[in-house]
Amino acid sequence: MKAPLVITMAREYASGGSEIAQKVADLLGIPLYNKELITIAAKKSGLTEEAIAASETQRSGSLIYSLYMMGNTMPLADQVYILQSNVIKEVASQGSCVILGRCGDYVLRDRPNVLRTFVFAPIDIRVANAKVRPDAKDMPDRLWETHLAKHDRARASYYNYYTENRWGEAKNYDLCLNAAIGQDACAQLIVQAAKAMEAANQE
Repeated sequence: MKAPLVITMAREYASGGSEIAQKVADLLGIPLYNKELITIAAKKSGLTEEAIAASETQRSGSLIYSLYMMGNTMPLADQVYILQSNVIKEVASQGSCVILGRCGDYVLRDRPNVLRTFVFAPIDIRVANAKVRPDAKDMPDRLWETHLAKHDRARASYYNYYTENRWGEAKNYDLCLNAAIGQDACAQLIVQAAKAMEAANQE
């Protein structure tokens, strides 16, 4: 029995990656797991969704040390990473899906039939996307680039800490896409790549 098709997506902040991931899921008729992973992790752990969401952009001093010490000494951020990793493995085993962020590409690194993608975009597109978000901050245009960079650094720091790879480095992904070509085009390319990979794995 073949492994379910799983597409993981990492993305620059406000690149349009979340919207592209939803389009991919819709085109393939499969579920998208984003904040749903927080809900599942909360139900399994007894932690609140707010606590899990807050810990996602944090990291502790040493995961190896935390694992060695175990017990109640493990920082919340490390507990959440391990918990969400287990949830990601679980949903990936249950059926084809799209997994957004949360080191999904690394968590599923040993699993077959996983297409690992990364979405980036020019700064002007990212600023325009960020400005229309529900949680957008009111700030001068000259500060937006710094604001976006701060979010990217947080994502990179989290990913680089919990994995052996470097966030956004092309060699760690199967497909890197510039959202400037259009969200629909990106979604179509990801779907084509996923189907091609799936067909190749059946040969």
